[in-house]
Amino acid sequence: MLEQLKKTIQAHGLLETGDAIVVAVSGGPDSVALLHALTRLRLEFEYTIAAAHVNHQFRGEEADEDSRYVQRLCQELAIPCFVDSIDVPQLIEETGLNPQEAARQVRYRFLRQVAGEMGGAKVATAHHADDQLETMVMRLVRGTGIEGLAGIPLYRSEEGIEIIRPLLEVTRDQIEKYCEEEGLSPRQDASNWSDKYLRNRIRRHWIPLMREENPHVASAAVHLAGVLREENDYMRQESVEKLASIIEEQNTNTIIIRQNDFLTHHLALQRRMIKLILSYLLKSDIKEIGYAHIESIRQIIEDAHPAACTHLPGGLQVRREYQRVIFSFSSVTNSIPPYIYSLDIPGQTYISEIGQAVRCYYGDRDERNRLAEGTFAMFDPESVKGKLYVRQRRAGDRMVPLGMHGSKKVKDILIDKKIPRQQRDQIPLLTDDEHVLWIPGVRRSRWHVPKKEADVVLYVVLESSLL
Repeated sequence: MLEQLKKTIQAHGLLETGDAIVVAVSGGPDSVALLHALTRLRLEFEYTIAAAHVNHQFRGEEADEDSRYVQRLCQELAIPCFVDSIDVPQLIEETGLNPQEAARQVRYRFLRQVAGEMGGAKVATAHHADDQLETMVMRLVRGTGIEGLAGIPLYRSEEGIEIIRPLLEVTRDQIEKYCEEEGLSPRQDASNWSDKYLRNRIRRHWIPLMREENPHVASAAVHLAGVLREENDYMRQESVEKLASIIEEQNTNTIIIRQNDFLTHHLALQRRMIKLILSYLLKSDIKEIGYAHIESIRQIIEDAHPAACTHLPGGLQVRREYQRVIFSFSSVTNSIPPYIYSLDIPGQTYISEIGQAVRCYYGDRDERNRLAEGTFAMFDPESVKGKLYVRQRRAGDRMVPLGMHGSKKVKDILIDKKIPRQQRDQIPLLTDDEHVLWIPGVRRSRWHVPKKEADVVLYVVLESSLL
């Protein structure tokens, strides 16, 4: 076991000469063997080693004895020992977490704390080849993809602390043999023999049957996990690069991508790009996001219908607006209350509901060259009788567009111009007492068009308010 441990450390660059290491020690065979083996290597590689143990208060006196055993072992090995006792049952009651997740959270929090006190030491855990096999089978049963089948990584970083698994290529049999040869008497956790947990059932009943077919199945799992991890890393890099090329807009709460560009990529990359976006917005907390969610998003993106929306766990929503796909956090959309304003001519009228102003004035035809396209309309002052109004769009509104004789629903005009549904109510309408005259930025009507010989026209300009 010791030789395989050294080989793994050197082959994967897990440790360097002079490194400080915090070894997570439960008192069981795996962690005791790891602590003992690293202690044997510390003079050769000048390691600084400490042990960290957490009593989760699950098993009463038995757990207390585990703590005492770890402290005695550390004294024998002349290793500093950091011990904490945390009421995990109380944490479970307060948070609703399952026992394994609650224990994991407090354990890793303590390990990071100790590593920080040691100046940023690496944290070594005792996961081994059989743990890898159990993890891969468990994830396969529950449903997973390549990332899940890649299993437990040899190393990873978490909140600035590097976590390594030097025993990941060592089998349980090798560990037990090492303990026996070195005269170690590790503690045994009776809960490991309970069929209450899926991992235990896999370990006790499924893997023995697998070993009948292949006695080296644990080593095979380690090899497969390594291959999948490398291929997954490559696919992730590709996904990051491709995603960057199709993002139209990005901030902390929103990512907008171009639909057509997304669809040019392979299906495998599409799924990964979606997952990357969700991971970014949810700060990597995507445990509740499954295959069905990703497929639902993909269907929205490739569907022929230009508008659709789906809601996801974590308060996220994905909207399709023609050729744009918007990933953002759901928010309560405050509907714009009905409004209508009589315009001052000449003068400026502030429309508080949409945060814009309408300015009316008389000017010559050349004035239009100084105005931005879509922000203004020109009318015949002699033709306009009565008042002009700015109001919100209403159900059933119709307009006779310039160049047409028949009327058309305002809603259909907005759809034809591919105005996203969420933006349509933000667009005001200019009307007189009888007709819709202008949809700013979209289209004007055939009413009150200035005569060619007119020197002076009425300008109606929609402006962003400076208020």
